[in-house]
Amino acid sequence: MSVAGLCEICTDGRVDFTCPRCGSLVCDDHYDEETGLCVECAAEVSEGGQDDRPGRGDRPDGVDEYQF
Repeated sequence: MSVAGLCEICTDGRVDFTCPRCGSLVCDDHYDEETGLCVECAAEVSEGGQDDRPGRGDRPDGVDEYQF
């Protein structure tokens, strides 16, 4: 996906991707194709092994919880 602007990590490269986890606009150098995330999110996910956002790490991937 091509979008206009500067990479939010290096503020130098042309933006080529949007990280689906954090929403950062990143250049090709700061996008991890293996995980489909920016390099910062890819590093966080690989360190913890789970999504560390509040309320997300305690459920398996793809499972949502709705409260009414």
